[in-house]
Amino acid sequence: MESDFQNNQIVRHIYIHIPFCKKKCGYCSFYSENYSLAKVRAFWENLQKEIELFSQKFQIIPKTIYFGGGTPSLLSAKQIQAIISKFDLTEIEEITLECNPATLDESYIAALAETAVNRISLGVQSFLNAELENLGRLHNTQKVSNSFQLLRKHQFHNISLDLIYGLPNQTKGDVAFSLGKIINLQPEHISIYCLSLEEDVPLFPQKQFIPTDEKVAEFYHFIREKLMKNNFQQYEISNFSKKGFASKHNLAYWSDKSYLGFGPAAAGYFGKNKKKYRYQNLTNLQNWQTNDFAETNHEIDFILTGLRKTEGISLTEFKQKFKITFLDKYANILKKHRNYFTIENGYIKFQPSAYFISNEILMEFV
Repeated sequence: MESDFQNNQIVRHIYIHIPFCKKKCGYCSFYSENYSLAKVRAFWENLQKEIELFSQKFQIIPKTIYFGGGTPSLLSAKQIQAIISKFDLTEIEEITLECNPATLDESYIAALAETAVNRISLGVQSFLNAELENLGRLHNTQKVSNSFQLLRKHQFHNISLDLIYGLPNQTKGDVAFSLGKIINLQPEHISIYCLSLEEDVPLFPQKQFIPTDEKVAEFYHFIREKLMKNNFQQYEISNFSKKGFASKHNLAYWSDKSYLGFGPAAAGYFGKNKKKYRYQNLTNLQNWQTNDFAETNHEIDFILTGLRKTEGISLTEFKQKFKITFLDKYANILKKHRNYFTIENGYIKFQPSAYFISNEILMEFV
């Protein structure tokens, strides 16, 4: 692996994990820390060291930077820009900041407009206050609308909104209501996520009230069809955008591109040719850097990520990378699920009917 460092590989995609939250949502099992100024100072000091260390091992010239969390919008606009300024921005195309509507006001948004951030991902999740309250969200639906209008006022023209479906006691009418409200705002991008509850989250006892798999699948296909009728193009199983507004950063994940993750719990993926490595930082605010760079199965990674894209996998690219024919090697899986796959213009991809159950099929490649 040291040769991959010595080759000074160019990395174009950066993820920065901001681990702070005012309050942990009832469904969230991700690592986070309670927000405090002292913790932010410790985070900033360690983040600078991590960036400096990786800058010695890689040529970091990002095309995309993504601030995820946690709640990145708990940092000030000045702090966000200070992190951005640590990188060479000569080729930058997209800088995304995940925002919780509860943290946004006009002064913050105005300050953010002066930074290099040019894409906002807003955690809406629902347009029903009862659902938001049950999820443990700190915002209400009016706060979402106000935040969105303020972002537009301050010239943010690339906004993504998140929607969660499959909530306890949720009906198709509930889904339709929230989806309609989101579409009416006319964002450039919409991400949809099916609720998944781990045993250690406060909402787990309500798992018994989650709609049946058949119902949740119905919700998914209803959302998908409604978005496409409203001029959103589906480019990945959970992601839809207006033309030209697909997330460049997330497409890098699904297109076998190297990326570096900074901050506690952040993950990275890098390497050249057939050898690829993954790492995941520790969940420790004082010392999160890991030395565990594990060689990964590049071929399987390529399949699992590539088939999430609606365009699928290029059969030519697969053969060039792995010196084997995809259709031959995986003939048994393809035969078993022949009604769920199609080949078009040299790409193999899922039929839309397979999207909701795609994870089950993908696991067979592993």
